[in-house]
Amino acid sequence: MPAIFKIRPRMRTLLSPAVIKIELVGILSWLGALFIDSVSALNVIHLLITLCLLSVWYVHRVIRSFLMWRVMGGLYIFVLSVGFAYIIRSHMELRIFALPLAVIIVLSSAILFITVSDYLLSSVQVWLLMWTHIDIDIYRGQELYLLLFCLSSVSIGFTLSFTYLRNLRSVLLVESEIRTLAETDFLTSLLNRRAFMELFQKLLADGRYGYFIMLDIDGFKLKNDQYGHDVGDKILCAMANCLKSTPGSYCVGRIGGEEFGVLVLGGDDLVVQEYALRLLGAIRASVAPPHHYTCSAGIARFSATSDMSAVLKCADNNMYRAKHNGKDRVFQDGEQVGALMLPLFAQ
Repeated sequence: MPAIFKIRPRMRTLLSPAVIKIELVGILSWLGALFIDSVSALNVIHLLITLCLLSVWYVHRVIRSFLMWRVMGGLYIFVLSVGFAYIIRSHMELRIFALPLAVIIVLSSAILFITVSDYLLSSVQVWLLMWTHIDIDIYRGQELYLLLFCLSSVSIGFTLSFTYLRNLRSVLLVESEIRTLAETDFLTSLLNRRAFMELFQKLLADGRYGYFIMLDIDGFKLKNDQYGHDVGDKILCAMANCLKSTPGSYCVGRIGGEEFGVLVLGGDDLVVQEYALRLLGAIRASVAPPHHYTCSAGIARFSATSDMSAVLKCADNNMYRAKHNGKDRVFQDGEQVGALMLPLFAQ
């Protein structure tokens, strides 16, 4: 996944407070303009525009979809511009304020958008709505200056938006890289123990249920001592590749030296057992002799009410039962899972 897609949720989180406040200022300005004239404040169209602004503002606060969050920003500026344009059209004496109003909306909206293209589209939209309400007679013979105001407002807003978003992306990319390094095991590129356990705890807090599988490479220390650390690292990386390439897991991680953890969501014992058997088969064939290896696995169920420590202990007990009963096996609830062939490479 490209880095920019990883930081988008973070960008939205950081920008949202400022965006919500700016939109609230726009709504208050709109209400202030309405109540200057109590008669126009009772206008049905004004009421509809007010409700639209408040609805968009509220949805913009709670929406989770990145695309819809962008759309809400553009929709807010559109509705606000339509509202002020309607007031100006209803009060021709206010046409003198159309130009500064357009400039203010265009400049103040620079921070509302998470992409420069959204800002430019919105700016063009604002000027198209306001242009017909500008009293051209006031600027007769000075049309070039009028055009200069228009272009300058968009250019300044573009520069602000581009520079701000570029700097924000740069900072967040560095933050994302640091977070990835902090959560990833350097050798295998899997989640490290801390990150894996945090994700496991979040699943429990969210009310999810499924299975935790603990796996331990059989006789790893012996192979490491016999063939050296290079071969040990090769085995660990091969193990990680098997975990990543075998479909059916929700999350995998390295939780110890030669210990790995897998989370599988769902409530079907047969599904998780079949997954574990496929995984052990892939592990068994992942490295050619004489450095071939096997793995023992223990399965434990979990649900929203489970204690994570108890789940880990249960899986650990099942895993050691697998080791004590011949290795290269899967155990669940103290019993061997499936009809495994006799291990060829058990140590």
